[in-house]
Amino acid sequence: MKSKHQGWQGRWDTDQVAGLATHDTGLRVRLLEGVGHSDNAEDIVQSLVPAHGAHNASAMVQRLVREGAQMLIDPNARGWRN
Repeated sequence: MKSKHQGWQGRWDTDQVAGLATHDTGLRVRLLEGVGHSDNAEDIVQSLVPAHGAHNASAMVQRLVREGAQMLIDPNARGWRN
């Protein structure tokens, strides 16, 4: 059975030299001391609210920031959890 999250890595574009992971939503993630940070997270939250609701949008972006960090740390990982 396929997971709805299967192939999540394909939604990311990474530039290891610049240390930047960009999601297809436009979210930009950089690593700072091994932790993912985004300079446009609030903009992405607002863009997701109409389709997913305010109650989900913030949690979705938090998950995406973790995913982006994982892509920069180990792009071949199966997921962001240990």
